[in-house]
Amino acid sequence: MRHWLVLVLVLTLPAHADNLVDVYRLALRNDPTIRAARASLKAGLEAEKLGLAELLPKVEGRLGFNFTRKENLGRFPAGALLIPSNTKTNSTTHNWRLQLVQPIFDLTAWFHFRRGQELTREAKVRFTAEQQALILRVVEAYIEVLRARANLAASRAREAATKRQLDLAKERFDVGLAAITDVREAEAGYNLAVAARLADEGAVSVAMEKLTVLTGHHHGPLWELKADYPVAPPDPADRDAWVRFALQNNYDLKAADLEKEAARQAAHAAAAEHLPKIVANAGYGHSHTDAEQNNIKSDLNAAFEVDNRVGDVSLDLTMPLFAGGGISAARRQAQAEFERTRETWLGTRRTVQQATRAEYVNLMTSIARIKAGRLAVASAKASVEATRAGYEVGTRNIVDVLNTVQGLYGAERDYANARLDYVVAKLRLKRLAGTLTPADIHALNQWLEPPQTDDKKD
Repeated sequence: MRHWLVLVLVLTLPAHADNLVDVYRLALRNDPTIRAARASLKAGLEAEKLGLAELLPKVEGRLGFNFTRKENLGRFPAGALLIPSNTKTNSTTHNWRLQLVQPIFDLTAWFHFRRGQELTREAKVRFTAEQQALILRVVEAYIEVLRARANLAASRAREAATKRQLDLAKERFDVGLAAITDVREAEAGYNLAVAARLADEGAVSVAMEKLTVLTGHHHGPLWELKADYPVAPPDPADRDAWVRFALQNNYDLKAADLEKEAARQAAHAAAAEHLPKIVANAGYGHSHTDAEQNNIKSDLNAAFEVDNRVGDVSLDLTMPLFAGGGISAARRQAQAEFERTRETWLGTRRTVQQATRAEYVNLMTSIARIKAGRLAVASAKASVEATRAGYEVGTRNIVDVLNTVQGLYGAERDYANARLDYVVAKLRLKRLAGTLTPADIHALNQWLEPPQTDDKKD
C-alpha cells in the first residue's frame, strides 16, 4: 500500500518547473493508454459480479391489465328448441405475480462464477502492469529528451571548438605559418560540426514531441541528471536470481496466467452444458376481474366479479438432449481458446526470461561503459591539449587536431549516453521484476536539477 500512497502524493504535488514528477503527474491524467486501462479495470471488476449473479436467486415481478369485449350471436339448443342468443360481455382484469427462481444444481453457472473471479483478478493485475508500463514510458521519453539535449550540447561544444580551430588556421595562414590546406581542412571540420548540431537540434524537437504525446502538454527545458548520480550494480548481483524473481512477480506473466485460468473455467462451463440443471421455482399471484354481460334481445344485464389467488412451488430438472450440435461446438471452441491462452502464457514466460537476462546484461554493460567513458573523456581532453600544442610548434597537422577534437566530444557524448542508458536499464529491470512503483519516479527526481541558464535558451 505504501507505493500507492506515494502515487496519491505525486498526484497532489503543486505544479512547478518541468521535472520528472511533473511530467509523470501530467501523464497520469492525460495519457490515453492509462485512461483506457482504467476503463478496462472498471469493466473487469464487474466480471465476478456477473458470474455470481448466475448462482443467486432471481425475483421477478409482473403487473398486468387486460380489457376484453366479447359478443355472442347465434342459437343454442335447449331440448328440442333452438333459443336465439345475442349477448355482449365486457370484462376488465387486474393481475400481479411474484416469481422466485433459485438454481439448485447448475455446474455451468458455477464455472462461469469461477471464470468471473479469474477475469476480475486479471483486470486488477493488468491495470498494475499498465501503471508500471506508464512509469517506464514516461522515464524513457524523459530520458530521450535528456539524451537528445546531451548530444546537442556535445555538438555545440564541437562546433565551437572547430570554429576556434578554423579561426586559428586562418590567422596562421595570414602570417604565413600555415598552408591553405589547413584552412580548408578546418572549414570542412567546422561544416561537419554545424551539420551535426543541426541534426541534434531536430532530434531534441522530436524527443519533446514524443513526450507531449504522453502528457498532452508542451514542455520547456527539462531538469537534467546530476553529475553525481550514483551508479551501482544491481542487488542481487546474480542474474539467475533476477530471472527467478521475475517469473514469480512479473505482472504481464501474472495476467497471462490469470487469462489462462479464466479460459480453463470457461472450458469447464462449456463442457457442463451437457449436464442436467435443477432449478427451484416459487410464485404467488393475484387477479381480479370485473365483468358485465348484456343480453340485447331480452335487455337483461348481469355483473359479476372474480378473484383468483394462486401460489405454486416447483422443482424442475432440465437436460439438453439435442441442440443441433451447438453445445458440442461451443465446448470445442472453449477448449481451443484455453489452448491458445496456455500457449500465450508460455510465450510470455519465455519472453520475460529472455528480457530479464538481456536487461541485466544491459545494466552491467552500462556500468562498465560509464567507468570506461569517464576515463575516455579525461584521456581525450589530454590528447586534444597535446595535439594543439604540437600543431602550434609544427609537429602535428590540422587533421590531427580536428580528429582529436571530434574524439573528445564523441567520448563526452558516449559518456552522457551511458549514464542515461544506466537509468533506463535499471528501471526496465525493475519493471520486469514487478517491483517498479511511483516511488521510483520520486527517487529519480531527487537526482535531477534545473537546467543551466544557457540551456534554457534552446
